[in-house]
Amino acid sequence: MNKLQDLFETVTKQATEQELNLVNDFLHAIQQKQQNDAPTYLNAIFQMDTQYKQDQCTVTMPITPISHNSFNMPHGGIIATLADNAMGFLINKDLRSEGKGAVTTNMTVHYVKSSTEKNLIATATYLHKGRQTIVMECTVTQPDGRKIAYATGSFFVINPPTSSK
Repeated sequence: MNKLQDLFETVTKQATEQELNLVNDFLHAIQQKQQNDAPTYLNAIFQMDTQYKQDQCTVTMPITPISHNSFNMPHGGIIATLADNAMGFLINKDLRSEGKGAVTTNMTVHYVKSSTEKNLIATATYLHKGRQTIVMECTVTQPDGRKIAYATGSFFVINPPTSSK
């Protein structure tokens, strides 16, 4: 056996049911990316579902142990990642036809409540669309409508590098 197989065997032998579910989810996420069913590994691992409606992007993400902080609640960094993805996905979808993309240059997140539900929903919209810079806003809620966080982000328009794949 090689080192990866040895590690896999050691970890799974000692794993709890929850840990085995995480391994299963992680392997399925890699498979989704390999099959082009997810745009990034990050989206696949966090099981993000992206929907577009006019000038709006909504990303829904289940809360699983991989997204928990030490209090078994969604980690603030995961909430920030969810908001950044929603904003960036909308911009990049709209810029794709021009052969352009955008990267985050600044983001501010205000956390207003802790989350108690099994899913979070990030809804992003434009505040300003310039030729070189774009400013976005995003609200993160639970399915019951309870607001968890607000974010604003600045993005710089780029000519994306060509894929090396």
